[in-house]
Amino acid sequence: MVSLSKKLEPKEDSIPKYLVVAQSLSSIAPLGSVSAYLTFAMTYSLASTGLSAILGSLVYLVWVIIGYRYSKVIASTGGTYEFAKQGGGELVGRIAGWLYWISYATYLSSVTTYLVSSVIPTFVGVSQTELSAIEVILPVLLFLLVISGVKPPLFYSLVTSSVEVLLIIALGVKVFALRGFSYSAFTLTVPTSNFFAGAMAVAFTLAGGGASFFLGYEAKGKGKTVSTSYLLAFSIAAVAVIFASFYEVAFVGYANAGVISLLNETQFPGYYISEQVFGAPFSAVFLAFTVNSLIGSAVAAYVALARLTYTLVSRDMFRSVVIVFLFFFAWNLVGGITGQLLPLYYLTTEISLVTLFVSHLIVSVVYPLFSRRIKGISVVDVALATLGSATMAYGVYSNLFPLQLDSGIALGTTLAVSAIIALRKWAKVWGSSYSQGKKPDLKPNKG
Repeated sequence: MVSLSKKLEPKEDSIPKYLVVAQSLSSIAPLGSVSAYLTFAMTYSLASTGLSAILGSLVYLVWVIIGYRYSKVIASTGGTYEFAKQGGGELVGRIAGWLYWISYATYLSSVTTYLVSSVIPTFVGVSQTELSAIEVILPVLLFLLVISGVKPPLFYSLVTSSVEVLLIIALGVKVFALRGFSYSAFTLTVPTSNFFAGAMAVAFTLAGGGASFFLGYEAKGKGKTVSTSYLLAFSIAAVAVIFASFYEVAFVGYANAGVISLLNETQFPGYYISEQVFGAPFSAVFLAFTVNSLIGSAVAAYVALARLTYTLVSRDMFRSVVIVFLFFFAWNLVGGITGQLLPLYYLTTEISLVTLFVSHLIVSVVYPLFSRRIKGISVVDVALATLGSATMAYGVYSNLFPLQLDSGIALGTTLAVSAIIALRKWAKVWGSSYSQGKKPDLKPNKG
């Protein structure tokens, strides 16, 4: 056990840049986004999805720039916790850090449960008992992969993410060769509100690349490596998603009716198009790597979350990996025992998204304070913070309202985590002050 803990201990300047890029890219899950998640954008934007993808990528680029600037300076295992701490102080940092922890921890259950409840049954005939068994086994398999050390999962992600991008390109080239390209793809074919809703769906499809923030201490080149890797991975994923959005619209003839017909036919347009264009052998490979894309995203989240746990809870990496596993396994065990996989997916997804957006909102709000400490506040800093905060606030609002059971639980989780951390901080201040016979100082920590 001691030797395993030592093996997993973060080692300074030990991870090369290409593996840091792999961590970011796999957490975005390019093929998973194209095959499944892009469906949400298409539902709103229809034949204008290509335009929406461009706008959505530009919208999320604002947050990417904020993350880039933070990670360039702060290289640690704490990621967003350290970002918010440097801007708003320890209390703000812990609230943002723990909300991010909840987001990633529930995402592990969300993405694996989505795989088991929605992807596998669509293409493979399996019983409910078999699905429940897979639901429970997946956390164990990911745990075993993560305790093999940080490099094996990252090498795995590097290879598979690269193949995912190549598959997206190959399918797109084939579709355009068959259908041709039309400038009508740049025509607005839906109401403006639907167009912007589609753009935001694309923006949040590209979320996740920040998993590399937690490799700052271990990356060769520290902050410079992490920040440029994050930007590079986002750029690759954004180009892939934009390219896919155009060729999926091209496949159905650049018409709203065609997109509607496609979505009535399947909720996995990327896979469906690959089957129609290339046939069964290629689509089987496409499906296998789509499944792998979702698993790779979970692996990247697990690697990042273990390091955040290491920073917040325990300076022992093996113990941190176990803590994450227990939380992850508990969620999936509930799904496996009850068989209520889809409700579990909806609940964990709602909690993960709301806590992620609130954490990013906090990091965006305090960005000017961080910038003031480093080099002084500029108009650009304020503009980035304002746009980034607005984007994340919209993400919170759109997921919470209209308020339903799942969104209510997500809101309650967010408020409860924030309140518990604040109360613990204030209780510590009061206890320390009274033990010394002083009046407690409840002023915010200026960082």
